[in-house]
Amino acid sequence: MTLGKLIEKYEKQIREQKMQARNKMNHKGDCMRHVRSIRIIKHHKTNLERRLDACMTRRYHLESLNVTNMHIKAIQTTSATFKHFLKQNDVEKVAEIQDTLEEMIEDACEINDIVAKDSFSVDESDIEEDYKLLLAEIQYPCDIQERKSESGELVFPQVPVEKFEIDVAERIELIPVKVGNGGF
Repeated sequence: MTLGKLIEKYEKQIREQKMQARNKMNHKGDCMRHVRSIRIIKHHKTNLERRLDACMTRRYHLESLNVTNMHIKAIQTTSATFKHFLKQNDVEKVAEIQDTLEEMIEDACEINDIVAKDSFSVDESDIEEDYKLLLAEIQYPCDIQERKSESGELVFPQVPVEKFEIDVAERIELIPVKVGNGGF
């Protein structure tokens, strides 16, 4: 399987886990298990994306090395042809440039290895936050980003708490009542 197909597979699994989590909203433990699975799959998807980027970078490095190799061969052919015209210092400069280029390629490979290192850990508070966001998406289907405050917390509508005072005498028209047989 290619990395691209694996990434697509993980995207599909994320969608499936999200649907299962939504179906289990009444069972927090089951829902959180699905949210945890989503986090893990997203992590592996991110790693695959990094690997794909690293492979593409290495491919370009290899192409660059091939071009550099062609340049070196051309320089070697030229120096063999014009050997009697070159002085000792000029040959040393070419060797110096070649050494510098090799060092730069080694540095690029080291940087690539450092970037590719895995340092993933799942934080339970992040899973709890994802669970709350999932709940909010289901309960309030509008865009969740619109409901976030500047600090990143969800903001829900406020219920009015003021007391309403109504002058009953003004609102209710008095209706005369006939009282009969020993009543009022």
